[in-house]
Amino acid sequence: MRPIPRVVGSDRGEIVVRIGFDVRMLHFGGIGRYVSALVRHYPGLVRGEEMVLFAHPRDFVSIHSHAPNFDLHGISSSIYSIAEHFEMALQLRRVGLDLLHVPHYTPPLRAPCPLVVTIHDLIHLHYPRSRLHEAYTRRMLSEVRRRASMVLVGSQAVAQDVVECADIEPERVRVIPYGVEDDWAAPSEGTEVEAFLRRMRIERPYVLNVTNGLPHKGLPLLLEAFREFLPEALRAEGGGVRLVLAGRGSNRPEVMEDIADCGLGEDTVLALGGLSEREMRLAYASAAAVVVASDYEGFGLPVLEGLAAGVPVIASDVGGLPEAAGDAGFLFESGSVAALVAALYKVVLGLSGEEKEQCIREGITQAKRFSWETTARATLAAYQRALSY
Repeated sequence: MRPIPRVVGSDRGEIVVRIGFDVRMLHFGGIGRYVSALVRHYPGLVRGEEMVLFAHPRDFVSIHSHAPNFDLHGISSSIYSIAEHFEMALQLRRVGLDLLHVPHYTPPLRAPCPLVVTIHDLIHLHYPRSRLHEAYTRRMLSEVRRRASMVLVGSQAVAQDVVECADIEPERVRVIPYGVEDDWAAPSEGTEVEAFLRRMRIERPYVLNVTNGLPHKGLPLLLEAFREFLPEALRAEGGGVRLVLAGRGSNRPEVMEDIADCGLGEDTVLALGGLSEREMRLAYASAAAVVVASDYEGFGLPVLEGLAAGVPVIASDVGGLPEAAGDAGFLFESGSVAALVAALYKVVLGLSGEEKEQCIREGITQAKRFSWETTARATLAAYQRALSY
């Protein structure tokens, strides 16, 4: 049954549906990019809904700069904590909503309103860090299965996974692909690019891997392939192609240990850690190639961003990566060192100037098929569909 909309401005009898959006994961890698993009695009698209955002108080200023007319409420509890469920439920009862959008598989256990839940992937189910982690994931997915009016996913691959592994009915699952900003490939001033490379101590040519450093991102495979790809003589001389890791978690201790043990040396592999969006664009712009070597990905934003930046993209053939890459990316067999080495040779060393130009054109064309504005429009439409159930 559709919730009864609240009446705002009773002198005119305006009916306004109040929709909540949990934006606390603004700084959580790919999920953060998703949340941030919706917050940026919603203000220009919302027509007649009243948006209520739940955020950590430290993010109020930045959120307000993008969405000054949205209602903001603070949630200070940590993500994945027991406390967040109680605090969110309390806030929801105080605020009163017709619908809440949760951008992860962790809806509040006592939410007093219908839910729309985004499931980006089932990595926590397929690659649990512990038995307790797996139990928590299954408990949250059961809540999604029981409570969500609609489940949003970024790719057909995740849709199939959600139906088969989370036992959610296909009719409740809607595929809404992610996007890339229209100006992502806007040319930067050459001086800005050079200043960034000097500041980060990056030498060209380099291959870029955007990662959070978690096991499913395939770093051991990438390091092994890169060692075979880069001739030993060039490594010894400190020459040849470099490998640059970027993204929050790309310099976590486990990653640094893998780098230390791989035998490539600090001059060959550079882990930058988290970058601002502007810095990430600069990192893409100067790369010889972008490599996504993951064992599992729900969508693969680095594929889309690399293509939009005019950079050849190499990606494993799993999950949503082929959907993001289309015919513009170079796909290799997941888990195969030999296949990745062959792809590196072809893309980094084997393309002629004309072939590379064609690759860049096809990549930009593919990226233009995806936009965050389209994602935002489709998500707002999904809210209306959920309210009509």
